[in-house]
Amino acid sequence: MATRITITDSGQTQTLNSPLAPDTPDDSLQRISDVYFAKKVTTDNGTRVSFTKIDSAHVQRDHQNQEIPYDSILGKTVYLIIETSNMATLSIDAVIRPSANTMTENTDTLQLMRFVSPDRYEAQRLFTVQVGNFDALNNKDGSHSHYGNLSDHNNKAIIKLQLRPDGRAVFDEWTRRLAEGSINLEVAVERTDNNPCAYKDEQQEVNGAGIFLNDDTGRFRVVNKNIYNIHHGSNAYNTLAVISTNPEKRRRIQKVLNNHSTEIVYFYYDQNDNEHRICSRIKETVTRKRRVNAIPPLAQRGTLLETIDFTANRAAGENIDAHQLLVYSNGTLGDGATDKWYANQQGNVELVNMDILGNTGVGPQIFEAFNYNQNGVIIRYGFQHTRRRSIQPDLFAGFLGSLAQFRQEGHNHYIVSQGFSYSDASCYPSAEHVNGEAGDLNLLTTQQDGVNTILTAANFDYDNAVILRNILYDFGFILGRSENFSNTSNASTADNASTRLPHTTHTATPRHNNHLHVHGFAQIPDIYA
Repeated sequence: MATRITITDSGQTQTLNSPLAPDTPDDSLQRISDVYFAKKVTTDNGTRVSFTKIDSAHVQRDHQNQEIPYDSILGKTVYLIIETSNMATLSIDAVIRPSANTMTENTDTLQLMRFVSPDRYEAQRLFTVQVGNFDALNNKDGSHSHYGNLSDHNNKAIIKLQLRPDGRAVFDEWTRRLAEGSINLEVAVERTDNNPCAYKDEQQEVNGAGIFLNDDTGRFRVVNKNIYNIHHGSNAYNTLAVISTNPEKRRRIQKVLNNHSTEIVYFYYDQNDNEHRICSRIKETVTRKRRVNAIPPLAQRGTLLETIDFTANRAAGENIDAHQLLVYSNGTLGDGATDKWYANQQGNVELVNMDILGNTGVGPQIFEAFNYNQNGVIIRYGFQHTRRRSIQPDLFAGFLGSLAQFRQEGHNHYIVSQGFSYSDASCYPSAEHVNGEAGDLNLLTTQQDGVNTILTAANFDYDNAVILRNILYDFGFILGRSENFSNTSNASTADNASTRLPHTTHTATPRHNNHLHVHGFAQIPDIYA
């Protein structure tokens, strides 16, 4: 006899026996043919929707086309798809459980967060869903009518959920136990009315539940990572908090902190809500710094931990202010035209390296740091005259989102940075760039090639610089520095009189006529906040 599983009212499962199946298939059977986790894919400018399986049999790839050795991440939003035949409008119960006890000390069904309305996820253990109901596809306005091919999915039951419990304490316990490992999640389903149905390619309707994702034909592997979810400003599926009205503006970024992983994965959701896995970075925890006026005597600087020498860079023509950085256990001495001391402060700061490509060359040229170009999303940036390439993870999310949206809106400029902070959190000779809290960007030009200019030059692209600055503001870079100027020589008429880039203050000492300085980033709340 075949062994069956049934789902009880509590969401738990128990084992039953069922009759043997006959040899002749019957296409008239009420059947649950497949159950899988998926990501939503939209085409035709967001008017058609489909689903792409994410499991071990459908391996995903990263921005370097490398296979990703897992399928999802604790805290991630996914869709659970139940494919049926001859079951229109019937309801199905589903539970999700780990295949081993390494995450929760048992293999009981998991309580996870289910999307129930645009502003609410609800903790559920037993997921009941109707075949042909599309509420899981609702946007922030509670509508899914913009999808013109919903009839393609009439035989599907769709659940949108987040792979996390409802409390931070339980989430932390799951991630502590899982650590660097992974867990396979299985799904048990059956009709809500407890009437029989067939499963997979079985040839007879049976009572009890069917189990999916429980063998080597496809497993759903989940791991620990930190997550940033970044939304295009026109994404109607962004249900984060409204921060201003008329026009309505929402937070654009949400993070899922994972206290038992140092890896961060950045996801971008474009204007049609397609998901893009942009990149992953390892966060480093370093001691906070602050630039102070008094340089302590050698005996008070602590142990010399590292010397970072920029002689070769300067000799090759890079306009780098620091001759070297002397990293001590009590702070960092920046050695240059005038020495600067960056004293250790209480507490730590997390930084990530923005230089993803890691070009080791030297010289005054632009060093490309990243060039993501997949499925209509382009994020390209480089560095020039700087080795200050570390940034706080929150700011990096805002930077990636800004560049993605700017390019998707039709602007082809190569974005080039003059630096954020060094990997030890110092930022010679600046004070405001400390701890990866601020950055400088080359001004945009009509050539769009990233080569820098000044505010009063004929090739300064004022109109697009305004657009970029406003997008950076919307993604969290609230404050900025530039200079008052007038420019009658370029194509824009909006800067013929004295003006200044939006969301900036006039700062002429030191000069800010050849770059845009952004800082004062609005910190991103954790999903449990």
